[in-house]
Amino acid sequence: MQPKTYHNPINGEYTTILKSSADTGGAYTFFEVSLAPGGGNPLHYHTKFTEEFFAVKGLLGLQKGTTTLYLKPGESAVVPPGHYHRFFNDADEPIIFRVRLTKGQPNFENFLKMMFGLVNDGKTITKNQIPKNIYHIAVAFKWGDTHLTNPLFKLFSPLVLLFYKRAVKLGIEKDLLERYCEEKL
Repeated sequence: MQPKTYHNPINGEYTTILKSSADTGGAYTFFEVSLAPGGGNPLHYHTKFTEEFFAVKGLLGLQKGTTTLYLKPGESAVVPPGHYHRFFNDADEPIIFRVRLTKGQPNFENFLKMMFGLVNDGKTITKNQIPKNIYHIAVAFKWGDTHLTNPLFKLFSPLVLLFYKRAVKLGIEKDLLERYCEEKL
């Protein structure tokens, strides 16, 4: 089956899951990103997986902690769990890079699909694509294992987990899985 590409019209990102966790027996998730000029994500960290970035075309901007790197095609960088990072494109042309998550992350794959779907359905706010619905925020937080560095985010994280439990109980998580994550033949 041909990998599906997901598009985010807010930041001009295209992401294709090349190898899912299921494809690799849980060893890793591997995807490719095309990022428009000015695109990127906020500073964050993950607790459950290592991320390895591979530059394919153009200069991939990567902030790791307080250090900023520019990876040229053929170069890579590893971000271990718990380390603050973000990727960005401050060039004038689109860039392409690949990311390997080790070990495989089916929940993160669903996080990507859901977030791109919510953006395309107009269900997010701000350039950082925050979901409008608190239950969608909670599911995104749980699936994505993406922790923002904002002090308010840290303060509200325990509350968001309570909303996640409620989202499961209300069937919202199941609805999001069915709407955005289950492949239609």
